[in-house]
Amino acid sequence: MTSLFRMLDLHEAVERERLDQGGRLFVSDYNGGHPFVADYLGPLAHTPPSLLGDVTRYSAIDEDQALRAKIARLHSTWDEVEYGPGQVIPAGGSSSVLGTFCTWLYLSGVRRVHYLPPVYYKFAYFFRQFGIEPVRVSEQHAHDRDFAPELPDERTVLLLTDPLWYAGQPVPAQVLKRIGEWQRATGSLVFVDGSFQYLRWDGGRREESAAALPADLTLRLVSPTKYLSIHGYRCAHLLAPEHLREPLAELHINLHGDVTVADRLFAHRAADLMLDGEGNRRLVEHIRANYRRLFHSGALRASAPVETGYFLFARPAAPVGRLLALDQRHFELNGHDGFVRINLLNEAALDGLQALAAR
Repeated sequence: MTSLFRMLDLHEAVERERLDQGGRLFVSDYNGGHPFVADYLGPLAHTPPSLLGDVTRYSAIDEDQALRAKIARLHSTWDEVEYGPGQVIPAGGSSSVLGTFCTWLYLSGVRRVHYLPPVYYKFAYFFRQFGIEPVRVSEQHAHDRDFAPELPDERTVLLLTDPLWYAGQPVPAQVLKRIGEWQRATGSLVFVDGSFQYLRWDGGRREESAAALPADLTLRLVSPTKYLSIHGYRCAHLLAPEHLREPLAELHINLHGDVTVADRLFAHRAADLMLDGEGNRRLVEHIRANYRRLFHSGALRASAPVETGYFLFARPAAPVGRLLALDQRHFELNGHDGFVRINLLNEAALDGLQALAAR
């Protein structure tokens, strides 16, 4: 069994315990909570979708040319790389896009892919179901000092996650540059899981993966729901080479059907906010304030540097047996004993970590 499939088993064990309402304090959860939800939702916070859109018709999100143009414009503006509507596939959540991509790999006859750890566990789920062999190209993670991936001298498919969400670290620019050069030399396709992009703590917006990797050989997944930490709506989009847009969009709609009218309206709202100068600045400041509160409370014995997102990788002072948490094993990582992923938007988890540390 590959380490990726062992990691999947570990995630599934955590999910089983998570369903036990009387279980241990879960500090590595996936949900969000913050004071800005109503502001970010705008009219959706207080107006029924039936008054904002026609609920008698399918929402046809992929046919929404205005939305696709808006998404292309925001990425052209932020990433300083030209995008057009012919490169955009709007969708209902990151997981559905991952399912479509993995199905497309299988239908295309791909039975072996390469990847930089970590990758989201749902990749492991689909690869196991489809009989696709995942080949890890490095024992280290991209932000490690001595990171030196063994990129194959062949045309293949490479998966990478940017940023490394569990630790809030972007893939370094020099790593992305090297991958881009390798792509051009081999003609390899790269899939970037950028679900946690555009949450940089320094306020920057440009994502290096957009400029460093050739657009005609790169797919990049973006999740506005994570950008706003509003997960009850399902909204994501895939930036794809123009020659792959139509086959992937056709496969996606046939696999998953259309999104709800509410989700299509939210996709527009999220794109508008991403184009706005304010963006998610208040959310990011809130995340940073929660980090400072936890850091100065004595609830942590050590923590890894964090630059983006709302997850912290740290060693809590609380007894490990009192916590349900994702540790280094859940990310195919070594050398970080006692470190776990902590959701900085989970107020109950932050309070619990402080209370347990004080005992």
